Amino acid sequence: MKKMLIYWKVPLLLCCLAVVLEFFVFNFRHWESYLWRDEHVLMQEWLVGPGLRQIEPTLYEVTEAEGEETATIELLNINRELHNIHVGLKIENPSTPQDEAVNIQLKVTDGANQKYFRLPERDILYRVPKSEYIRLQLSGPTEEVQLIINAEQGDRIRIYDVSGNVPVPFTCSAVRLAAVMLLLLAAWFLRPSSPVHRRLYVECGWKGRLLVAVILCANILAAGYVERQNLQAIDTEQNQLNTRQYQMLAHSLAEGKTWLMVEPDEMLKSLSNPYDYRLRSMTLEPAGVSYLWDAAYYNGRYYVYFGIVPELLFFLPYYLATGNDLSVLPVLQISGAFFMAGVFALLGAAVRRWFRKTPFTVWLLFSFLTANACGVWSFFRNPTFYNVPILCALAFGVWGLWFWMKALEPERVSRWKMAAGSLLLALTAGCRPQLVLVSVLAVPLFWSAVREGRLLKDRKAADVVSFCLPFLLVAAGLMYYNQIRFGSVFDFGAAYNLTLQDMRQRKMEAGRTVFGYFTTLFQPPVITGVFPYFEQVSVRSQYYGQSIIETGFGGVMAVNLILFASLAVFRLKKLVGGGSVYAFSCMLTGLALLLAFIDFQIGGLIPRYTVDYTWLFFLAAAPVVFGSLEKVSGTKYWKTGYGIFLALSAQSAIFHFLTVFTDVYEKIEYLNPVWFYRAEHLIEFWL
Repeated sequence: MKKMLIYWKVPLLLCCLAVVLEFFVFNFRHWESYLWRDEHVLMQEWLVGPGLRQIEPTLYEVTEAEGEETATIELLNINRELHNIHVGLKIENPSTPQDEAVNIQLKVTDGANQKYFRLPERDILYRVPKSEYIRLQLSGPTEEVQLIINAEQGDRIRIYDVSGNVPVPFTCSAVRLAAVMLLLLAAWFLRPSSPVHRRLYVECGWKGRLLVAVILCANILAAGYVERQNLQAIDTEQNQLNTRQYQMLAHSLAEGKTWLMVEPDEMLKSLSNPYDYRLRSMTLEPAGVSYLWDAAYYNGRYYVYFGIVPELLFFLPYYLATGNDLSVLPVLQISGAFFMAGVFALLGAAVRRWFRKTPFTVWLLFSFLTANACGVWSFFRNPTFYNVPILCALAFGVWGLWFWMKALEPERVSRWKMAAGSLLLALTAGCRPQLVLVSVLAVPLFWSAVREGRLLKDRKAADVVSFCLPFLLVAAGLMYYNQIRFGSVFDFGAAYNLTLQDMRQRKMEAGRTVFGYFTTLFQPPVITGVFPYFEQVSVRSQYYGQSIIETGFGGVMAVNLILFASLAVFRLKKLVGGGSVYAFSCMLTGLALLLAFIDFQIGGLIPRYTVDYTWLFFLAAAPVVFGSLEKVSGTKYWKTGYGIFLALSAQSAIFHFLTVFTDVYEKIEYLNPVWFYRAEHLIEFWL
């Protein structure tokens, strides 16, 4: 009874602590503002700059040209110490929700500065009240303040309040309160000395499975929520043809055609080399001629070179059934759900097979990390059709490996499970062709079964057919599809895409190798002091040839430090356990390095391509993590070993959580400023 009381007392106290933090610590600016009660309205004496035209007493129109910095309001004769300032304004005529933020900057004087000095810029949003309150750290009394409004010409700004030394409103956030409660409870239950680590994964039972189901459901709901915050991606999918290639292909296939029913302009057809980006741009753009960006152009027709399997699985059936186009958002959410569930299942099968003494908490944390830190959240924050084939391939890949691993029964090999695994892995070729290389993992997985006589002994033909037939059937379908489009069974059409380079001429060059591996694996992230604390890295090289580069946030090893374990696996045979698990882990690392090489040589340095192989690095690191923690479990080294694992997991999780609020193409603060700044002010409660 006493143990049960302690068991419930600590979580209850932690929940009370979360409430105390929310009411007092996270609202300390509110309590601090009680120190100054002498509210002073600053707009008693003020001058309007020439860049603002007054329409009503509180409504102004911006007339300045960009860069003039004349849309100002100068507040005079304040003559008192300012602790904070409230700037209440909003744009009356925003063209889109993305235009609601008003960027301002303050220039002030104080006891140490008789002339104006600048303070940092601030974005004010009417729908984010906390953004209107700015805590000032000045020296002595202020005499004058100049408010600079950085807005577009023609914007109408309503200024409904500018006042100083004002009480900051009390705000209680249910989201922040719940998040802090969950973090405190997780920290308590997952601490190194927690008794929950005594429960092994193989003993988890229905309670463990229920917990995993809850985590997965929360993950997928969060992914769907994040998807819908990128307002520009949603609008682009609805209004731009080049982002609707899967939907257009559904229309074509329904009519019995493999090409898109969009006729290329005659000027494009007349070009001597339509794949030359500069020739294409210099010829077509002055004439106002458009073309389908990133489509495969071949023999006067547009084709989709992205994998056909997502089309046959999602877009075409939906179009045939409803007559409407399917958005990529639910496709990414469904594919992401299957991938994440597959990661938990695959690592669970690995633990049951090779690491049966692994604690349930270690498996749970590493599975959660693998599912979320391999880069898939970049797909959710920027939901475009480019991500569909990659995420589908990952889902097929993890479930294919799971079926193969489950096929290895003690007495024999289950042929139907082996065939199911082969089918799923074969389908990766119809999504992301290079990921079919994952199938080589059959060698370390099935080698022991062959050697022990459980496979290819009594019924060799049945075993061979079960393994090979799914690959042959899928290959036959893909080869036929390639042949009728491009005249070659091996031509998927990627070389004919209309993008930045003539891909028909692109070759593998040794000069890209060191630069490519450094950028994709080891490039350190750029950390700043401004939310969300990570900026795009500056990619530089001395490769004197054409490169296709999109800047990211750092190499996958540098932002997931735990992945260095995958590179160390070659020297840790005893720790991992040797045999098939060692061969499996080494081949995973080699395969990830090979896929990285193929991607940056053929496709370029594109951040989304890193998702192709990051999950393989995580799988390769799993035996090192499970093996090492299994060996120190119950010893004096447990707290140290588990503490290191916990710290590395937290580092990776924090990075991927924060980068949800930015993007390599355009920052979320511009795409959905309300969501971005609400998150910023919830996290940076001291602003």
